Amino acid sequence: MEDGKFLCNFTILDRKFTYRVLPEEESIIRSAVKNITDKLAELRQRHSFVDNQQALTVVLIQFAVLLEMARAEDAAGRMVKEIQSLDRQLDEYLESNAI
Repeated sequence: MEDGKFLCNFTILDRKFTYRVLPEEESIIRSAVKNITDKLAELRQRHSFVDNQQALTVVLIQFAVLLEMARAEDAAGRMVKEIQSLDRQLDEYLESNAI
């Protein structure tokens, strides 16, 4: 295809999906689908869901929570790095302007 993407086929809950992906994204997509499928199987063993939509909603919420937690950790990590950078700059300034 012109944009370098190709069709990637996968199945979740007996439904087939086709997704256009870049070659370097394929393993990420397949890993995500496997994680979703594994989580659905785990939930279906522990709980009785009336339908697939309920199970998918629970999985969606679980992954959304993980994403938000990762974002929060990333933001905290960026702040720590910025503070460390400012601290280094302050140390350098104090050293170069010491009387």
